[in-house]
Amino acid sequence: MQPTCNIIAGLTIAILGGTGRMGVHLSAAWANAGLDVTMCSRRVHKAQAIIDELLAGRGYLQPREEALEGGGIMVPPHDASGWKLKAGTVEDAAKADVIVLGVMYEKQWEQLGTIAELIRGKGKIILDMTNPWIPRPDGYGQGIPPEMPQAAVLVHQGRLGDSTTRWVAAYKHVLWALILPDGPKSPQNGDGVEVYGEPTAVEVVSALIRAHGWRPVPRGGLEVAEEYELFGPRRPAQQVFADAAADMLSAGR
Repeated sequence: MQPTCNIIAGLTIAILGGTGRMGVHLSAAWANAGLDVTMCSRRVHKAQAIIDELLAGRGYLQPREEALEGGGIMVPPHDASGWKLKAGTVEDAAKADVIVLGVMYEKQWEQLGTIAELIRGKGKIILDMTNPWIPRPDGYGQGIPPEMPQAAVLVHQGRLGDSTTRWVAAYKHVLWALILPDGPKSPQNGDGVEVYGEPTAVEVVSALIRAHGWRPVPRGGLEVAEEYELFGPRRPAQQVFADAAADMLSAGR
């Protein structure tokens, strides 16, 4: 797959938490779409080892002992000729046009905060994939304190405090294992990615979603973040799945 929209041609992408499940799967999918991707990690050697496997065409299967309960990283073998994929540090993420937040919510600001002064005033697009509402086997995913905005993207926006950054949220309801270099693993079971945020950022991320064979489902601006953040108090899991089913019907699926 190749990018078909000029709005993302030449853009650079950096994924914080790039060695996590969603980070690796999206890195491979976007690289296969011809995009320039940096897999950022505090342990660059770990990112490089994963990238070496991907660029050799072997895919990447996470060792069983490293995988979280519920499944690990499992990118299938795929021709990686021409992929623009490299490893980088957290600080390297500040150089990218689009910065993707892929660390667990409770730890994300620890990373983003270290590069805050490098990105303020630079007009970056930040894609927030973090989800505080899904309990994880490692103890994370316990929600947001009630006195704070009830959406991760709004919390991070407030902490960064930069009027030039354009914020967008997406991929909060997508299972990492379904994102493959050649498109969705099971399109008949859904290929939509909810996306909401500032208009320019939504347009860019919608193009990034299409680039790897999925379908963006725009929900609105940041004012809807608390409504649509997955499994939040205002939107139980049943409503998420009902919304997804309605989207598929309206799309003729």
